[in-house]
Amino acid sequence: MIQNSKQGCVLAVCYGGGHALMLIPVLKYLKLLGYDVHVLGLTTAAASLINAGLSPIGFKELIQPDDSRAIEHGTRLAEEMHKDSKVQSLEESIAYLGLSYADLEDQLGVVEAKKEFTRKGRQAFLPLAPIRRLFDQIQPDVLLTTNSPRAELASIRVAAERGIPSVGVLDLFGLQPYNDIPADYVCVPFKQAASILVDRGLRQEAIIVTGNPNFDWVHEAVHRDDAAKSWRRQHNIKPDEILVLYAMKPNWDKHEEMIVQSLEHILQQNSSLKITVRPHPSSDNGLPEKVIQRLGKAAFLNRNTPLPLAVQAADALITHKSTVSVEAALLGRQVALFHSNHDYPTHGIPLHLFNWGTFSISVAEGVEALSQLKKESIETQQKRGKEVREAWNCDGNSHVRIANVVIRALRTENQRMSA
Repeated sequence: MIQNSKQGCVLAVCYGGGHALMLIPVLKYLKLLGYDVHVLGLTTAAASLINAGLSPIGFKELIQPDDSRAIEHGTRLAEEMHKDSKVQSLEESIAYLGLSYADLEDQLGVVEAKKEFTRKGRQAFLPLAPIRRLFDQIQPDVLLTTNSPRAELASIRVAAERGIPSVGVLDLFGLQPYNDIPADYVCVPFKQAASILVDRGLRQEAIIVTGNPNFDWVHEAVHRDDAAKSWRRQHNIKPDEILVLYAMKPNWDKHEEMIVQSLEHILQQNSSLKITVRPHPSSDNGLPEKVIQRLGKAAFLNRNTPLPLAVQAADALITHKSTVSVEAALLGRQVALFHSNHDYPTHGIPLHLFNWGTFSISVAEGVEALSQLKKESIETQQKRGKEVREAWNCDGNSHVRIANVVIRALRTENQRMSA
């Protein structure tokens, strides 16, 4: 058993990508205040947490020598599912897959577990027993997690079982029903998210508008545009040309085809448009090359520029449902999104605010939206960006507000226990 500090013990549970990056500033701030911080880092979260100076726990710390069934399942599943780019070690994959699958069998039985895993893969997991082991080891006073339907949701359930307060942090796309986050306190990025969650059954008093730490870099960058201007000059983008950043998805699908077809049409109409094609880090190298061939001389590949700089250097962004679209809007850039429907709240994007974006579901709509792109003044971009940043609480202090929710949860629980 781990000895907790006097301030209190915080257990965080998160997987990789934006979720880990969302929690890292919060965890570092809580450590600075003297709280005892522990974090279960899943998939690519471990590398991000280590790079931030934290020491994540993995499922490999939860597996025990007598877990022969879990080890057998994990070894079998890891042979086809382990990816070095996603999980820090083969041992972690074996532990995660094995403990989760064994727990699925305990919940559903051997036959039904096999059917469910065949149908859903890892999405079938809700690893309650492994997370109970984690709680036994750490003995947390409060849980901090995000909106994900596996270990994160399991951690909220286990915290509730044990009467431990939980704080959930909602990412941009946590508004879909399958990402419900039934924590005691839910931190949301903007106030419009609150009404959606209340309609889905969350208590109004449980929802706190905090902003999202992933976007706070914009607050720092908005007044530093020298690097962006220099980048445009280096790439021969003239002051009066409209530079559009096309941020690709990792795999080709109907949305990417819709975007490229729309661009092919609009390039015939607008000679001042330049397209910088940004491949997804996980995409096949051949995909962006094919896009460049289709778009011709107006397009060029932008593989290595840091994404924040690429967004800041552009006049507009074209993408699918993505957090980079919000970053562009926070910088005051025009945004053209492409997806399969117009259900904005489902995607967690308040497009109706400040006229910052369009949402196209067909080539015809895409062409119409892209035809509206124009060269805007710095003043116009600054005004729009300021309004969006205020709505999204993007002021560099999102992590402090979330940490304060964690502290409030701890104090409320302490007061309840002492009453």
